[in-house]
Amino acid sequence: MDAVLMSLGSALLAAAAIALAVVVHLIGLGRIAPTPALGLPGRRLRTDAPTYRRAHRAATPLTWLACSIAAAAALGSLIAAGAGGSEEWAILAVLSAIVLVVGLALATWRAHASMHGEAAD
Repeated sequence: MDAVLMSLGSALLAAAAIALAVVVHLIGLGRIAPTPALGLPGRRLRTDAPTYRRAHRAATPLTWLACSIAAAAALGSLIAAGAGGSEEWAILAVLSAIVLVVGLALATWRAHASMHGEAAD
């Protein structure tokens, strides 16, 4: 039962990381309209559609980097769960979550910085 729950958690973490990157990318391309439910946090990012797109486009590279690393670590934890390594699973799952949180915080900073001309588009 523990292996099933660990595997499920790892699979959900990997899927969430990939989904986050895809959503930010699609917002940057203008395929998803501004909405409070999706996208990077901050009211300033949602002032108008071009600002919303531009900010998400600026955050896209960091988002893809962080989410790719997080998804790879989550898939590693999935393999560890299947092999019965609970310690390895825990290390990789926590690493995945930390990379995701820190990476998305940096991507959000990048989005806000792009609005002030502090970061080149």
